[in-house]
Amino acid sequence: MKATEVAEELKRNLSSLGPKERSQAIAQVQRVIRAALFDDSAEVPEVRCCPRCGSVRVVKKGFSKEREQRYLCKDCGRTFCARTERIGCRSRLPKEVWMRYAECFVGCRSLRACAEECGVSLKTAFTMRHRLIEALANYNRPFSVGDGVGCELDETYFPESFKGNHTKGDFALPRPSRHRAREVRKRGLSSEQICVMTGVSDAGDLFLTMSGRGMLSGARAMEVLRGRVNEGAVVATDKAGAYRRTLEELGVAAHEAYDSRDRSKGTINRINTVHSLLESFIGRFRGVSTKHLPSYLAWFAWTRYFAAGVADQVTASTVTRQMSEGICRTRTAEMFNAEQPYMDYWESQEAA
Repeated sequence: MKATEVAEELKRNLSSLGPKERSQAIAQVQRVIRAALFDDSAEVPEVRCCPRCGSVRVVKKGFSKEREQRYLCKDCGRTFCARTERIGCRSRLPKEVWMRYAECFVGCRSLRACAEECGVSLKTAFTMRHRLIEALANYNRPFSVGDGVGCELDETYFPESFKGNHTKGDFALPRPSRHRAREVRKRGLSSEQICVMTGVSDAGDLFLTMSGRGMLSGARAMEVLRGRVNEGAVVATDKAGAYRRTLEELGVAAHEAYDSRDRSKGTINRINTVHSLLESFIGRFRGVSTKHLPSYLAWFAWTRYFAAGVADQVTASTVTRQMSEGICRTRTAEMFNAEQPYMDYWESQEAA
C-alpha cells in the first residue's frame, strides 16, 4: 500500500485524528511490532513465572540457538525463554507482512481486507489482530479519579451477538440466528442487550467495561466503579437510578444527575460523544461477537488516546522498547475458543 493510500484510509476510518496523530498511530504500532519481533537489542524482560501455567517454579535450562537463556517450568514441564510472550511468538510471517498489517490495524480495516492486503488467511488475520489488541491494551492509561477530579459516567448497550463460525465446534446457538445482530426479539433495554459502562475524566482518561445484561443495576455499577471512582471525585451522570446510592457509598464530593430529555440544565456531552464514536467504530465491523467485545473496547480506547492528544505522554517511551509488560499471553486456541459471557440467562430460559 502506498503512503498516500494509507493516509486516505486513515482519514476515512479515523477522521477524528489529525495528520500528526495518524502518523503517530501507525508509527507506534510499527515500533511495537519491531520491538516485539525483530529488535534483539531491546531489553529482555525479566522472567517471573511460566507464561503457560503461571507457576513460579521455574529454573534455568540451557540456551537457545541464538544464545538466549531458556527456562523449564517444574510444574507443567514446558520450556520457554523470556521472549516467548511476544506478540509474534512463533510467527513465521516476514517482517514486511507485520508492517503492512500495522497500517491495516490503525486503519481499523475489516479482517477480510487485512487478509487480502497482507496476503494471509482470514484465520491468521484474526490472530494478528487480537495479539496486537492485547499487547497495546497494556498501554491504555488506567482510569482513576478522586480528590476534586471530575468525570462523566454513563452506559451504552449493544445487542448480544454470537457472530462467528460455529460449524466446527460444539457451541449451539441458544436462539435463532439474526442478520448482523440488528434485530432483537425484545424491545427496549431487555436482557438481550449487553451493557457497557463508560467513563471519561477531565484528564482525558477513558474506561469502557462490559457489565452484564439489560439495565444497569446498583450492584453492577459498584463492581465496575470501585477502584475507578474514589472519595472526593466530582461526578456527572444521567438520572439512571443505579448511580445515586453507589456514588454515595463511594464517597464522591459531588454528584450532578442530568436529565437527558431536558438539556437546558446541563448535559454530559463528553461521554455522549464517546458513545457516538464507539457506535461508529463497532459499526464498521458490522457487529462484534459479544465474547470478543472487550477486546474491541480496548482497541477503541487505544485509538481515543491519539485523538485526545495524550499518546506521547502515555506510551511513547515504553512502546518503542521491548514489550516487557505489553505482551500477549493468550494462546491462539484460546482466542478462537473464547467462551460466550452471560450464558446463564439462556440456561434459565431453557429451564423455564
